[in-house]
Amino acid sequence: MGKVKVFGSKESFYLLQNTVDYLTCKAKSNRAFTGDEKEFMKELFEALWWGGKISGFSEAAMLADHYVNGGGTMAKVNSQVYTSSVVVSDAMVAMKAYIRELHAKKRPFVVLKTSDIGFITSPQATSLKQGTRSADLKGYMLRDGTLLAEQSNQRLKNTDNRFVLGVSTTRNGHGDGFISTWRVESIYDFEPFSKEYVTHIPLGEGFILKLPDGLSHHLTTIGVAKDFKYTSEWHEQWQWCAEPSS
Repeated sequence: MGKVKVFGSKESFYLLQNTVDYLTCKAKSNRAFTGDEKEFMKELFEALWWGGKISGFSEAAMLADHYVNGGGTMAKVNSQVYTSSVVVSDAMVAMKAYIRELHAKKRPFVVLKTSDIGFITSPQATSLKQGTRSADLKGYMLRDGTLLAEQSNQRLKNTDNRFVLGVSTTRNGHGDGFISTWRVESIYDFEPFSKEYVTHIPLGEGFILKLPDGLSHHLTTIGVAKDFKYTSEWHEQWQWCAEPSS
């Protein structure tokens, strides 16, 4: 993989892709992997860590490495990858406006998620929905309240392309202030072969490795990897009377 990334070696790329294709066939037919083949897949995900670090996608790189080395333990992601996102910022504005409305009506507002039906159907969520926003530049909210990262934001897209944003909010006891703890909790896993999903990994100019999600998922059945939860959290103090910022 290093030769492909650094030197643009066609021979190394084709060998890598052919090996992935061969192991995909073995996994689909439920044939046992050798020790060397298991080690190859482990090293492939570790190589994604190095490649991600070099490319500036440190969060995605960390998650790939944790998949084969974390033993299924929970991981924490730098909150900046979310707070710098357009769709997250817009969702936070909409959710705070919804919380203001709930508070004014003396209704519970302590715990809220973008997937809550009350928020999904609220006027505040309208501007987040698919069809009203550019998927590439702004991202949007799917029908079930899941947020889709703006696709031009490669850092977030590679870390967490679809996620639910949650918030816990309390009054701060002084005037009209609120204290919110924002949180994303996702699962790092891959779909089986039946879904036919493929992850495209750029390795250099003109070289795109096609890694079936089914093969990545198969690693959990042969003891090479384990699915895990990962979280990100940040805090905010804000005012009831403050106008939502755009």
